[in-house]
Amino acid sequence: MSDTNESGPKRDPIAELQARVEAALEDLRPKVKRAFDELEEKVESAIRDVRPRVDARVREVQPRVDRFIEEVFPRMEAVLQRVESRIESLRRELEERAARAAGRRAGSTEDAEPAGPPAALPPAPEAGPEPRDPGEAP
Repeated sequence: MSDTNESGPKRDPIAELQARVEAALEDLRPKVKRAFDELEEKVESAIRDVRPRVDARVREVQPRVDRFIEEVFPRMEAVLQRVESRIESLRRELEERAARAAGRRAGSTEDAEPAGPPAALPPAPEAGPEPRDPGEAP
């Protein structure tokens, strides 16, 4: 009895499978491309249908948006200026403290004159409006 595998050329099942997969992909490529083209056409059509309504709504609300910005922008600017002012005062305070600390370190020798009283700290910023008495008029 002879071996059936030895009678013909050696078969590579992985190469055959890969060839079949590639052939199937080649068959599918035109179908997938056609489906994508149809989908793209439908999306573009829907956008063309919706665009006028969107533009009309934007034109309708634009005056309200403009008024809102006109009302809010000055307030935002004022808040920003207060924040910048507070940051600047904190920076100055830190620089003053650093200078005093550096002066104390430099003046710590025996022949240095005694330092004066420490500088007073600025008052603490208000956290908000003072709580009102319930009987007090607004």
